[in-house]
Amino acid sequence: MLPFVIKDGEVKESMGIVELFPTPVGVIQIDEVLNKNILAFLNSNKINYNKDIGGNAISVDENFLDNDELSDVKQVLTDSVNEYFKITANPNPDVELYITISFINVLENGESHHVHHHPNSIVSGVFYVDSHEEDTISFINPRCDMFGNFNFLHDWIIPATTGRLILFPSTLKHHIVPRPNTCKGTRISISFNTWIKGKIGGTGRKDTLHLN
Repeated sequence: MLPFVIKDGEVKESMGIVELFPTPVGVIQIDEVLNKNILAFLNSNKINYNKDIGGNAISVDENFLDNDELSDVKQVLTDSVNEYFKITANPNPDVELYITISFINVLENGESHHVHHHPNSIVSGVFYVDSHEEDTISFINPRCDMFGNFNFLHDWIIPATTGRLILFPSTLKHHIVPRPNTCKGTRISISFNTWIKGKIGGTGRKDTLHLN
């Protein structure tokens, strides 16, 4: 409850604020064993990268998690994204998400990643394999224009700590500010998109849609 001040700091009545339709962002800490498995894979395999406009590197391979050595990592991330989807969307029991594309991101100090969202996806995720305590990810409030043409501070910053998995609607715009020069090591993360499979529609409807 927020106070409604009439004059001279005197509170006359209270105003209730109802936060309608918030954007759900899931945050979970994953067992460090997965980090070690991924780092071991990166150290023993040559990964080719493309440079993004912010200077960060993105793997050419967009099916990174399909490597056999990473099957356990993919399963954990798939289970996590479906738990998020179950909590936030309450889908039919036979509806689930599966990972479509996945890739490695690498940032050095001073590098950034431009504002973007993930098209052709339901839920997106980023798993931080290795990072520094100063690393963050910034999400942009999709409703920042609700009062018209005003420029409000509209970033929500979440720490990108090692072992953290962040899940969010793929339409939610986000970016990475230039990495502080005080960070140690290299920021390494796995990003992935998902799609839906199962029966969509009400019971008994002729227009029920089956997705694979």
